Amino acid sequence: MRIVRHTKNDNEFEASWNIRVEVFVKEQNVPIGLELDEHDETAVHVLAYDNDEPVGCGRLVFFDEYAQIGRVAVLQSQRKLGVGKAICEELMAIAVERQAKKVTLHAQLSAEKFYKKLGFTPEGEVFLDAGIDHINMFKLIYI
Repeated sequence: MRIVRHTKNDNEFEASWNIRVEVFVKEQNVPIGLELDEHDETAVHVLAYDNDEPVGCGRLVFFDEYAQIGRVAVLQSQRKLGVGKAICEELMAIAVERQAKKVTLHAQLSAEKFYKKLGFTPEGEVFLDAGIDHINMFKLIYI
């Protein structure tokens, strides 16, 4: 497996989009109109490959002094194999490289333990996003 940084290549974005549709729209019933948003054009996207086949994706959106991880999705056949961890580690490395002071994300409650293992701390109250319970999480980056 290797992680490839998406740099607005249409084929790579399409591969990310297909994974997101499979995971979020088909499996989790997120309305397709909510999946693609205004941040997709400016976000840094990464793809995880297994034998040249895209199996996972994620993105990083930059704000003033922080970056936000989002749209982390791994195909069902590749879950529990370290793909999600590799995606998040690559996204965090990009955040460090671009000197973000902290990284945030909106974790589905079912993934909260996963993100805690990566060093993220929950904050605030549980909220609904696309009909799914989420919680804000953050990780400080010391530069």
